[in-house]
Amino acid sequence: MTERKDAARNRQKILAAARELMERRGLAGVCMDELAAAAGVGKGTLYRRFADKHALFRALLDDDERVLQEAVRLRFGLPRDAEPLRRLLTLWGALVDFVVDHRDVLAAAEVEVRSRAALMESPPYHWRRVELARALGACGVADERARLAADAWLQCLAADIVRAACVTVPVDTVRDTCKALLGGLGALAESPALPVASQ
Repeated sequence: MTERKDAARNRQKILAAARELMERRGLAGVCMDELAAAAGVGKGTLYRRFADKHALFRALLDDDERVLQEAVRLRFGLPRDAEPLRRLLTLWGALVDFVVDHRDVLAAAEVEVRSRAALMESPPYHWRRVELARALGACGVADERARLAADAWLQCLAADIVRAACVTVPVDTVRDTCKALLGGLGALAESPALPVASQ
């Protein structure tokens, strides 16, 4: 069913106001009543759309996830003949930025999942793993190593780890350090394929 124009407009106003409040105060500082006032909508409108803060934050993540996936689909506007390493670094940089910028909301979502194993089966994680492994493969990394490396790097980007780091380390340092994780790519690409495990 198509969303009414006024309902869609209210949704965007609420999400924009939530982003602004979160940037100023963090996740815990967002109060639903204040959010309704900031968005210029009634509390009834807000609660009909989002039953609680968790529903609101999931909607924010879903919107931004779609933007990220569309950017990947369009190859970040890179030229068609861009080097595979440049494409990989651009993808990894975008994933790092997404986690750093959404660390509070992502960490809250991870708590709801309750286990790292379940998180690794979630559609967003699966998509990241596939895209990273594909980009690594284009750089000459064997399939098995590409999948292992993708999982290892994504574990380093767990939101609870990133959020904890940002408490004691400047955010830009956390961002730059995560992006530098690809420094061992040359050795990874030159390594032989993994032997098949015996049954």
